Parts: sequence; C-alpha cells; structure tokens
Amino acid sequence: MPAPALVILDCDGVLVDSERITTSLLAEVAAEAGWPMTDAQSITHFKGRDLHEVQRLIETRVGHVLGDGFIPDYRLRMARRFAERGVPAVAGARELLDWLDARAIPHAVASNAPHEKMRLTLGRIGVGPGQADGWFGRFEGRRFSAYDIQRWKPDPGLFLHAAAAMQEAPEACVVVEDSPSGVLAGIAAGMRVVALADLTPPADLAAAGATAIRASMPEVLRVLQEWTSEPAAGLLP
Repeated sequence: MPAPALVILDCDGVLVDSERITTSLLAEVAAEAGWPMTDAQSITHFKGRDLHEVQRLIETRVGHVLGDGFIPDYRLRMARRFAERGVPAVAGARELLDWLDARAIPHAVASNAPHEKMRLTLGRIGVGPGQADGWFGRFEGRRFSAYDIQRWKPDPGLFLHAAAAMQEAPEACVVVEDSPSGVLAGIAAGMRVVALADLTPPADLAAAGATAIRASMPEVLRVLQEWTSEPAAGLLP
C-alpha cells in the first residue's frame, strides 16, 4: 500500500469517546418519543448518522412529527451530559496524532457533527499551556463539518471536500472511521478506510467495504505505520 498523503479522521468514536454518551442519550430521546430501545439498539440504529436522519427514523417509527425543536433540544441535553460526565479521548488517539505530527503527515478531522459539537468534545482534551482550546485548536484550519456543505455521511462529499481543501487527491487519502456510514462515505470517495471496531461489529464495517478493520487505536496506528513502510523497530509494541 502506498503511504498516505493525508489522513482524515472522524471525530466521535475515533478521536473522542463520545459515542457511548450520545447513543445512550438518543435511546432516551427515542423512548420519550414512543420508540423504546436499549443503548445497544441505539448504536445499531443511530451510530454514525446525522441528527436529521435520526429524527426522520424516529418519526417514521412512531408515526408523528417531532417538530423543529427536536434537534436543538437534543443538542442542549447533549452539552449538559458532556459537562456532567466529561468526554475522554479514545485510548491511543493521542499517540496516533503525535505520530502523525512527528512524521509531518498531514491530517484533518471530518465529522457529521457541527463545529460547535467538536468544540464541546475536542475542546475538552489536551488543554494546557499554549493550547487553551485543546484538540479543537490542534486542528485549526483542518476541521471539516458536514454542516459546511450540507452533505452528510454516507455521502462522500465531506471527505472529498476535506481532501480538496487540503489539496490532496482522494486516492492518496486514508480515512479512519468507526461507523458503517463513515466507511461507505470513504470508500465512495475513492479513499482507503481503516475502520475502528469498537462499538460497531466488525462484520458491519466489512460489509460497508472497509480496507482494514482493527479493534483498537494502537492497532489502527500499526496499519498506518505499515503503509508508510516504517521500519519494524519503529513500530509500537
């Protein structure tokens, strides 16, 4: 495999361990609307989908319109939940970013979520001297939201937008994703996709066409190291 010219990372579930919080909250929201479900069912139905699609799915299931307040209300509750529980980094994400920085491999974040949500999650990680806004600032000029172009995964538009903004050809890019919709978007964009199988079953990621599937971020990093032909001595244990 050729070395990646650009690594495009999803945010929720890849950089920040927020999916457990948000899918649990979506299970609550769906139940309140009349569609009882467990956290595991919420992951199956909603993980990786944008909120407009989530709203449509719930409305179809319960048979009534939820109204224009559904998404703003959910976002308010989500922000409160993040404030209450905190949003940790995905284990191994910091090491992956440091490795990319050390080798001057361009990388960006591309999320279905709006920039304000990324500020709530990325902005809570890595805060310190010279980096008051955490990882949100770490990606300054390299944050891309589906809301910028009004096209959400599994549409490939967001990844193509990120590649164009970073002046790289799609075929030279590698995407790191954790949901079938993200994998579908990356493959449709003509990019290689390394899928992180944390909450999502590996079979679902394989069915979406992932180039490689790994169970942890350190294993994802090993794939990138192999694709950059880094000597074995330089690989993480």
